[in-house]
Amino acid sequence: MEYLQAYEKIFKIINSSKLAVVATANKKGIVAASQVCIVCDDNNIYFQTDKSFEKIQNIKENSNISLNIGALSLKGKAEIIGHPTLHPKIVEKFKINHPKTYECYTNLPNEILVKINLTEAKLWGIDSSKTNNKNESILVLDFINKKINTIICDKM
Repeated sequence: MEYLQAYEKIFKIINSSKLAVVATANKKGIVAASQVCIVCDDNNIYFQTDKSFEKIQNIKENSNISLNIGALSLKGKAEIIGHPTLHPKIVEKFKINHPKTYECYTNLPNEILVKINLTEAKLWGIDSSKTNNKNESILVLDFINKKINTIICDKM
């Protein structure tokens, strides 16, 4: 599989997903994870949350972030970009994809929008190119260097 094909496969999964588990860590490395509603635009992932929540404090201290969507694991840099209403294009996506989230939270004064600039994706799957047995494989996509790698995990 070539980089572009893998890239399209990854973003097809992201674009069809409504939820992700987001993991953040503070400056001491203490990790916290929570489920968030996501939208994707211009190959970035966005979520909104209350600015007093732990994940926002963690992002302020350490912008490294990880997301999980089923068999897809993503890494990136999180950027707090302000109140959701300052970004009408993203708000419209929340309104369409997450009407309850939009209705209940988007206009609250403490709501904040986070943009995730992706750096890496890992997708677990099955490598059926092996003739007699199926091996687990991990498709690794490096968004920064535009490289692809596959890790084969032999079953014993």
